[in-house]
Order: sequence, then C-alpha cells, then structure tokens
Amino acid sequence: MRDDIYFDPNTVEWVMTHCNVAQLGVQDGDSVYIVPVHFGFELDEQQHFCLYFHGNDAGKRARLMKADPHVGVEMCSDYQLLPAARDCLFSASFHSVIGKGTVKELAAAEDKVHALTVMMHHYVARMPHPLTEDMVKQVHVWRVDLDEVACKVKNPNENDQQILKEFGHQVDVPDAVSSSSQKADAKEPMD
Repeated sequence: MRDDIYFDPNTVEWVMTHCNVAQLGVQDGDSVYIVPVHFGFELDEQQHFCLYFHGNDAGKRARLMKADPHVGVEMCSDYQLLPAARDCLFSASFHSVIGKGTVKELAAAEDKVHALTVMMHHYVARMPHPLTEDMVKQVHVWRVDLDEVACKVKNPNENDQQILKEFGHQVDVPDAVSSSSQKADAKEPMD
C-alpha cells in the first residue's frame, strides 16, 4: 500500500477542509461528464461523508444525475511544482481527495437550509444572515453520500508532516524531494 494515501476520516476531513472546488463526475452513457461545483461536507456519527452542492435542475448535469445517481468526486488543493535538476525528476506537492457514491436531490426546505448552511460554513466562518426556508424554495440542492473516499498528501511540507503524525501516520519524505524543493530557486550551471 502506498504511504501517501489515507483512508481514515480525520485525515480525509483535514484535506477536504482545504479544498474549495469539487469535480463531480456523472455517468453519460459510455462516458463521464465532469462539472466543477462549490460544496460543503459533513461527517456523520458512523464516520461516513456526505457532500452538498447546488445548481440548476434544467441542465445536462441534473438530467444525467436523474438517469444514474452513481457519481465520483475529486478535489485538490495546495498544488506546488517541485522542480529538479533534470526535467524527468520534477515532482509536485499537493493534497487531493477522491471518492464515489450516490446523489439525490433534497426536496424538503429544512434539508436545503441545512445543506446550504453547511456549504456556506465551508467557505466562511460566520454567516451574517441565517438562511430561511422561504429563501431556499427555488434553489436546487443535492446530497452525495460517499461510499468510498480516500485522500492523498503528496510530498508533505514540514507543517503537513506534523499534522499527519498527529493523526497517527508515519511520514517518510524522500531526501531527493526535500532537496528539490529547497533548490527550486537555485540556478543550474551551464554545460
């Protein structure tokens, strides 16, 4: 098993908190239709994640979700290129989440208020005006219950390494990666 992929809810939640946009993949016949969405998420008592997002119910995404509720999600944050002396040795540092599950549209106004509040709290700590059921009547909101989810922390920096250790993970960062990020601004001598 790779040592930079994590399945425990605490680590997944930490990575997901730092992501701003999720790529939602929905079935489109023999293909996949991918759409970026703003989202919010929750972790329930059984340690299962759900995502919330909103949008238009008349578009292609909504039509495809109604035809097949099985979806995939991907999100990424904190991408940084790690240059090296030779092009083929370049690497990157990033956090990412992938998962799959089923989607359903929320019909009850109280459920939509809850979902949209969760979404807002993903982006801002405090909402100046609480949402009301009357405000969300015309808004279409969906919930994705994730059956499988994992995160990846590729080439973690020192702060990320400390957090991963606090979550109980052993973190080994190859010397070549550490040195390549430190040499990113160094000029290579000409041959």
